[in-house]
Amino acid sequence: MKAFAEVAAKAAALPKELGPFIESAEDGEGVTSYFWAANQPGYVGWRWAVTVAQLDPTSEPTLCEVALIAGEEALAAPKWVPWSERLADYQALQAELEKQAALDAEEAALKESDEDSEDESEEETEDE
Repeated sequence: MKAFAEVAAKAAALPKELGPFIESAEDGEGVTSYFWAANQPGYVGWRWAVTVAQLDPTSEPTLCEVALIAGEEALAAPKWVPWSERLADYQALQAELEKQAALDAEEAALKESDEDSEDESEEETEDE
């Protein structure tokens, strides 16, 4: 069945895109997936996967699918996050930043009034 799967992989990929055989995995009774490295620019860590079914040793194998899939070490897009969740995160961050800005302004005002008080007491001391 591996030879049958390899023919399918070579038909799907350009000759230079199909790398060395990596492994096979039993997906169920009579169903096996075969994996080859993908030698395509921009697809580091990706694999060509070919799934083949053969119900019994005397039957002809059936090609189930051929796909280019991301391996564990592949660079892939991050998980999609719905707009409503991204907006909620943004709004929460903005609210937190506004609170922090208000606290900073309050602290600066207190510090300024303390400095003014110190300046006034120094002036009173000098006048005496």
